[in-house]
Amino acid sequence: MKLKLLGEFLIFVVFGFVLIFGIDFIPPPPSGLKNYFVCQGVRQTGAINLVSSIYLGYRAFDTLGETIVLILVVSGIVMLLEKKDKE
Repeated sequence: MKLKLLGEFLIFVVFGFVLIFGIDFIPPPPSGLKNYFVCQGVRQTGAINLVSSIYLGYRAFDTLGETIVLILVVSGIVMLLEKKDKE
């Protein structure tokens, strides 16, 4: 039992170090893309807020896909739990 707890603790510590110090290994985003969104985002989408224009204008289909997947997962979990309760 103590060995299992020690292993879980070591995994937690290793992942913690990777999350904290691994961020430095991520390359910065291309600056040309940032400049494009800043200059053209509001004009192309018509939104007043730049964050809203990127989220709703450029990423709308991606967000819709994520929402559909989330609804399917929740529906599947509910169906499994209902089936288990009936048995």
